[in-house]
Amino acid sequence: MPGEHELRKDVEEAVAALSSLTPIQVEVLTSMIAKFAEKQEGEQLRTDFLDNEAFEYFSTRLAMHHASSGVALKKENFEHILEHSFKRAGRAARRSDSMVHRGADLEVDGHFYSVKTEGAKGLNPKSITISKLMEARWIRDLSDLDDAADQVRRHILSHLQEYERIFILRSYGDEERVRYDLREIPKEILAAVAHLKGSDFSKITKAGGTGANVKIGGQKVFRLGLDGSVEKITITGLRVDLCPLHAWWKLGRPG
Repeated sequence: MPGEHELRKDVEEAVAALSSLTPIQVEVLTSMIAKFAEKQEGEQLRTDFLDNEAFEYFSTRLAMHHASSGVALKKENFEHILEHSFKRAGRAARRSDSMVHRGADLEVDGHFYSVKTEGAKGLNPKSITISKLMEARWIRDLSDLDDAADQVRRHILSHLQEYERIFILRSYGDEERVRYDLREIPKEILAAVAHLKGSDFSKITKAGGTGANVKIGGQKVFRLGLDGSVEKITITGLRVDLCPLHAWWKLGRPG
């Protein structure tokens, strides 16, 4: 942590920078600073993804976003802030463009992660939707339901091998405040698609799509959707209680 002299120097440098701005620029920045002064609620429950320093930086960037925007953080913004949070904590991090790990979004110290966001209006806090687990051009070529089961095992299990862990940032709330939950989606839960049989799938539609309920121990844990119209795999109704909560935040929306 910076000492009193260093902190005072930082403030002095900020004030000096403000003196070179126009009145409108100062007005905008002052309103944002006022939002930072408001109490922001949040809690870090696990440190095996975001450590303490990365969590603090991420929290600050999240607050900065909502100091000027009432729109929930999008996937690209989430990736960007995560990348810089890890860098701020001294980690080697970058958004992934690996041709080997095609399903990964972020690489940190040689480890690959998939990151998702969910913030649809009317979001159900108790169940998770992944609007696109992966692209799947092969859906339209399905010959029958047994083929659907075979292709799911082949492609989804291969996709899950491209990264080590999956995280999702979910946002919901009301007109006054927005809540974010950072949850981990265990890969072994999604890998339960390996047990699907052709008889588990619904009739193939004209667009080539179908779907199946995925169960573990006889209980439904999510529904797998093969959307032939847009050639992607969706996950709906994934039980929140199966996905560990790493951190949460509550922030006020801008006035």
